[in-house]
Amino acid sequence: MIEIIDDYLPQHEFNNIRAYFEGDLDDGTVKGSCSWIFFAGCVGLDDPDNHFHFTHLVFAQHSIISPAFDLMTPIIKREGMSSIARIKANCMIGTEKLKVLRNGFHTDFPQTLTTGIYYINTNDGYTLFEDGTKCESVANRFCRFPCTTKHTATTCTTSNRRLLINFNYSTYT
Repeated sequence: MIEIIDDYLPQHEFNNIRAYFEGDLDDGTVKGSCSWIFFAGCVGLDDPDNHFHFTHLVFAQHSIISPAFDLMTPIIKREGMSSIARIKANCMIGTEKLKVLRNGFHTDFPQTLTTGIYYINTNDGYTLFEDGTKCESVANRFCRFPCTTKHTATTCTTSNRRLLINFNYSTYT
């Protein structure tokens, strides 16, 4: 089941996350800087347009990778995460025409986990599910679904970038 929750975090917690990933806290230190890693293509798809995106790995392989992990605490607590496989921020660069990465339908992990997507900025991009369901990119929105649910991304045209954080986890319940 796909669940969409608006106004997911209190405004001050959302503002802290947004400020970090939009670079508003960049003071030249590791803790204040969000470093983005370039990836050619998306989800290993054969992309004739040579689309690219950037990622910021927050948590993977049982390790905290980024100082942004502390900012994830409200989401981790609200979701009741008992085990985290990965937390990764994605930055899709805006395009002149909206691109749906139709060949990019994928699952994040083969295990029985939950995927959560937390949207950082509002734009005309969206997450598209294989069944045709769309979750639009609305700031401070959380979309939760089984990790085995195939989904893909889009670019956006109303912002210079589409920012979101992808969580793969299990819960206490």
